[in-house]
Amino acid sequence: MMLNLFKVLAVFVAIISVTTMGIALSTFIVAPDLRAEMNTVAMQNYTFEKTSGENPQWTVTRRFSVNAQAPDERGSVGTFPTGYDALIKAHQDLRQQLSNRTNEMTTETTRLTTEVTKFTANQQIDTVAVKQRIEKLKTQADAMAAVVQQKSDELQAMSVKSREIRDETAERRTDVLRLRHELEELRTDLFRLTAIRRDLTDRVLRLEIENQELQDRNTQLNTGAANPAPVSSQE
Repeated sequence: MMLNLFKVLAVFVAIISVTTMGIALSTFIVAPDLRAEMNTVAMQNYTFEKTSGENPQWTVTRRFSVNAQAPDERGSVGTFPTGYDALIKAHQDLRQQLSNRTNEMTTETTRLTTEVTKFTANQQIDTVAVKQRIEKLKTQADAMAAVVQQKSDELQAMSVKSREIRDETAERRTDVLRLRHELEELRTDLFRLTAIRRDLTDRVLRLEIENQELQDRNTQLNTGAANPAPVSSQE
């Protein structure tokens, strides 16, 4: 009986030993590489420095701020006794910063959404006002186009009338030049006729004087014939 119990205990101890060795091996094999974890993409913002000595410490420092508007977030995260503690704290710090940044972005998104909603409402009002203004301007433009067309027709009619007047003026100018030329000719003829009239007047005057002299001579002759002169007795 006791022999069987010892055999069972021996088997149990062997199983426990094997299990413990397996757990130790799995822990050693599965244990994460500390340096590899510190050089991951997520940890690029952190610097891990190990101090030498009897009690080595790990110092975690942020390289830059996740939030560009808060540069003061750069700096030391803390000092820790082990690298795993430092790595865990760096992950917690990164998660906290990302959470803060997410909250800020959520707040900013809410604010922008409110502004976009307000802007959309104002834009709709402005769109209605612009459409009304466009309709009004279109009506005014149509009225102005009608007025311009009317003025254009009037201008065309005036242009035709002006052309007719210019043609008539040209004809009148030609007539004036022709009449002026004729007037010059008439003045020349008048001057010539005046000279002829003066010459004829002088001739008439001379003829009248000669006629008067002839009449006087005729009268004398007639008087002499009616009263003959007496004959002398001595003859």
